[in-house]
Amino acid sequence: MNFSNPFYLAPFICLLVVFGLLSAGHSDVLPIPSDPPLADSPKLPLRMKVVNPPFRLPAPEKLQRLRSAIMRTNRGEIYLELFPEDAPWHVANFKFLADRGFYNNLPFHIFERGHLIQGGAPGGDIRRGPAYSLPPEFNDRKHSLGTLGMARRPDHVNYQRRSHGSQFHIILGDAPHMDGNYTAFGRVTRGLDVLDDLKKGDYIIELRVYVRS
Repeated sequence: MNFSNPFYLAPFICLLVVFGLLSAGHSDVLPIPSDPPLADSPKLPLRMKVVNPPFRLPAPEKLQRLRSAIMRTNRGEIYLELFPEDAPWHVANFKFLADRGFYNNLPFHIFERGHLIQGGAPGGDIRRGPAYSLPPEFNDRKHSLGTLGMARRPDHVNYQRRSHGSQFHIILGDAPHMDGNYTAFGRVTRGLDVLDDLKKGDYIIELRVYVRS
């Protein structure tokens, strides 16, 4: 075969171009955007689609600095201690959303006297939130008065028992049935009197998660 003749080289050139295009489109690791838009989730599906958080988990030494938060509500301020060693994804997510003002002006949409109060749903619609969920991080923390935990969808649509992307609850009394079934990632350290005043329809003015120096 005469390789000096362009006519004979044409098929090989075409194959090289096609192979190059296919190789360029392949990647073993898909990049995770660091600052994506926070889309609303659709209505509850028959089986929840698993979508991972749109951020990378910080290094352990950085996570350990996320220890406190202040939730300003229309009833007053609630001071929170966070547990990054027990629930790193949940604490990192709380910071991720707080930094973007996600919780600002959102109402508490569920109130069960003596049990819990729940917030973090845009427009107070229980079906809404970021279009992702969190891996379960069940731990030894007890669900007692002041425990901060993450809500989740029922097992029959959530067989991995993943947490909601934004909706959290604060426990208003002992709830041992929730131990090992929901992820606890913090607790109230000051403001239990404010917590006692909160009802459905009250709202978060601002949430700030602090980085310990």
